[in-house]
Amino acid sequence: MERTAWMLAAPAIVGALWIASTEVLDPTAAPSSQPAFESIADAIRHGEVEDAYAFVSAGADPNAPISFSDAELTSGHQVMISPLMLAVSSNKENTVMMLLSFGARMDLPQNELAACLASRLAYRDLETMIVRDGNPAPQVTCPAPPPDAPAPLLAFVR
Repeated sequence: MERTAWMLAAPAIVGALWIASTEVLDPTAAPSSQPAFESIADAIRHGEVEDAYAFVSAGADPNAPISFSDAELTSGHQVMISPLMLAVSSNKENTVMMLLSFGARMDLPQNELAACLASRLAYRDLETMIVRDGNPAPQVTCPAPPPDAPAPLLAFVR
């Protein structure tokens, strides 16, 4: 009986030791409490929702405009943009939902054109989600695209 118990327990013990040995931290790795990106703008544009959430959970205001520049979205122009508008322009549905859940307000000037931007970029699912879940301002008029706009986002930055 005792031998059978050891035969059953041995693989579990070996497995536990193997898992423990592979969990040793890499001394060159950044601590998990530090975000993987330098800014919330980089986290939204190039990361996943968890990366942007790390900034919001650390106190970043989801409504505060942030400095942003991108070759594709702003033609290299430096603009001030809300995290919500950046998430919309990057087609990051989960990040948009997270920002809305953590206080991004659609009634603020920097956010009120989020559904318009989603529509202009043909992100229909994102547009539907913003209208359904974002509680947008009732009287928003989407701006006409300027014929000389070098990047679509520039028409929506206030």
